[in-house]
Amino acid sequence: MISLLSARIRGLLVSFCLSTGLLCVSPAVHAQEKPLLIEKINPKLYLYTTFNTFDGTKYAANAVYLITKKGVILFDTPWDSTQYQPLLDSIKQKHNLPVIAVYATHWHEDRAGGFAYYNHIGIPTYATKMTNDLLKANHKAQAAHLVDLNKTYKIGGQSFVLNFFSPGHSMDNVVIWFPEYKILDGGCFIKSSEAQDLGFTADGDVKSWKPSLARLLTKYPQINMVIPGHDAWKDNGQIKRTEALLTEKK
Repeated sequence: MISLLSARIRGLLVSFCLSTGLLCVSPAVHAQEKPLLIEKINPKLYLYTTFNTFDGTKYAANAVYLITKKGVILFDTPWDSTQYQPLLDSIKQKHNLPVIAVYATHWHEDRAGGFAYYNHIGIPTYATKMTNDLLKANHKAQAAHLVDLNKTYKIGGQSFVLNFFSPGHSMDNVVIWFPEYKILDGGCFIKSSEAQDLGFTADGDVKSWKPSLARLLTKYPQINMVIPGHDAWKDNGQIKRTEALLTEKK
């Protein structure tokens, strides 16, 4: 009887949605979300999101790619290994451009986990020496090339900088600065405005994190957009929330 009643209620709800033109989305529909989401930040910079589970909870991992005249540059790899190739396919279909490089902001799986795959298919991979050393120590695939910190890279008419302000979430976490747009890709060094805690910190240095963040803000006092490593990214509360969480941790 209960199941029959539930089915009738669902049927009435669907009929109501169709008749009123409303978009009614149930939790079951939310659970069927696409494994790869791509959103436009500006004509040259896009955010892509993949998903995975940590300690029984599903999280979104944010990363970006940059469109240049020479091709597309990925900053971090998908957290979901099933999306390594679909991301390339989506970029090719959307922009008719190949991915020409992959950079990682630190050594964890949600950032550098795809190095083995991209190395195998011949896409150049890049990371700092710190990141490569940690990948090697943890028996993970390393980047094929090392990067210079605090250097402005100019590729195909676009530019970016990799900065390291000291440990935080991890011992090697770098951020990506896009000077033309004043956009900061914070990776896991920056928390979402909706974050309830600092997340996994066993591989980092929480005591160094707040001073590291202060150094970042001194170098880049004017930031138009901050992209956190996980979850909500469209508001402007990421820096304040990260500061608040670090203050609470003391």
